[in-house]
Amino acid sequence: MPLAVAFFLRCCERVMQGDEALLERLRGHGFSCRTGCWRFDLPGLHAFLQQQMVEPCPDYLTFRRQLFASDCNLQLQRLGAAIVIADNRGKVDESLYALQPL
Repeated sequence: MPLAVAFFLRCCERVMQGDEALLERLRGHGFSCRTGCWRFDLPGLHAFLQQQMVEPCPDYLTFRRQLFASDCNLQLQRLGAAIVIADNRGKVDESLYALQPL
């Protein structure tokens, strides 16, 4: 699994667990989140990962391809969660997505 996708999944796990330090960092980056819920757009998610990862994050289009090719929702199902489209704005880069409990 690509490092950026693995890092994102770890963040999702921590949001589901209510990691207050991460939730505060996410809020500081403009995300709406609370224990078990996180709303994001893909460009904003990529920018957050670029700032948080020790390893270099791939460019946006590469990250987006890696994310869509991954089994994120299968991995998240094991945590009792899923990524859903929260607000379909007709374009992948403009739509809002949400991590939420199943």
